[in-house]
Order: sequence, then C-alpha cells, then structure tokens
Amino acid sequence: MSIMENANAQFESGNYQAAKESWRQAAEDGDVEAEFLLGQFYSQGEGVKKDYQRAHDHFMKAANSGHTESEYSLGVLYGIGLGMDEDVPEAAYWYTRAADKQHVPAMCNLAGLYERGEGVTQDFARAVELYSAAAQAGYVVAAFNLGVMWENGVGLPKDEAKAAQLYEMASAAGLAPAQFNLAVLLLSGTGMEQDMERGLKLLEAAAAQGHEPAVNSLATLQQADTETSD
Repeated sequence: MSIMENANAQFESGNYQAAKESWRQAAEDGDVEAEFLLGQFYSQGEGVKKDYQRAHDHFMKAANSGHTESEYSLGVLYGIGLGMDEDVPEAAYWYTRAADKQHVPAMCNLAGLYERGEGVTQDFARAVELYSAAAQAGYVVAAFNLGVMWENGVGLPKDEAKAAQLYEMASAAGLAPAQFNLAVLLLSGTGMEQDMERGLKLLEAAAAQGHEPAVNSLATLQQADTETSD
C-alpha cells in the first residue's frame, strides 16, 4: 500500500492524525494531491482545529504546481477572507486559473464576480458565458444565476420563459431560491402557463428549507385566505 493509499484509508477510518502524518510525508516527497488534502484537512477541521492560514499555505504550494482544486480553494479563501484579509482581485485570479481548466464551481464563482464587477471589470457577456458553461455542466447554482439574469434583463434581453427553464433545472435539484423564483412565475403566469397548485407546492418546498422570501410569501397567502374566508 502506498503512502497515499494508507493516508486515505486512515482518514476514512477516522484516524485523522495518522492520515495527516502520511499526507505530510507524501507532500514532502512532492505529491501535489497530498498537499491539497492537507489544505482540506485544515480548512474543514476534521480531527483538528480549523486553521485557514495553514490551509492556505498548503493550497498555495499545490496551486503553484497547477493543482486545479487548490486554485479553486484559494479563490474561496481569498473571496471570503478566511484566514487572511478578503482580497477579491486575488480570488478572481485563482478562480480564473481553475476556470480556464473547466473547473465548474470556479466558473460559476468567477461569473458572479464579472456580473457584479467585483475584483474584475464588470462584463455581463463574460458572466453569461461562464454561467452558461457551468449550467450546461449541470451546476444548478449557475443555472439559477443565469435565470435571474434572463428574468431581470441584466446583460441579456428580458425573457421570463428562458428564466423559467433554468429555474426548472435548479428547482428539480432542490435549490430553494430557484423553487421560490419558479413559484412566483407559476403563480403569476409570467413566462409560463399559470399553475397555482404547483406554485404553492414549490413555495412550500422552499419554505421547508428555511428560504425566508418563501416563508413570508406563504404567510401572506395564508393571511389572505383567512381574510377571504372571514
């Protein structure tokens, strides 16, 4: 059994310290994947106190060797400011490196930066391109975000029907914001045929996940029903 196989087996069995030591040995021998796994170990805090600075250092070593998942992980750390000051331009740099290698979550996060003009020059066309590629790869958050752009006419002609199609995809995967947005379109008959029954079911599904707009909308509808019956 190789050092990495042993480390992964130790981790799966819950022997985290032994796994960490084996990953450390492998990383010292130049194993880039071990370097990344050490970064994950410290960022997730399984069997050890979370230490984002140490996670950053391991991710950086792996990313400098071209490890795609580490590039994405650095983007997350810089974008949120975990273990360091928030640095959105630096996050954009690492997301770009990962996105250029078709890392789907990185493509979606980078699209968001282009959409909002954070860390990069605002570019709706680039945002649409990245969201579309990520959505086609089945990433439902990207599908939802692209749907919002279509619905609101941001960087695209306003088209609620196309928005509804994208919300359908994300809603089917259980994404609460997509369930809510699709419910609103169904209840109003915007971009699709009105369907009150299905719209209410989607509102309930989103509310069950704690989605506040859905919770509030249900309460409003229930109040209206009470007043009507009175």
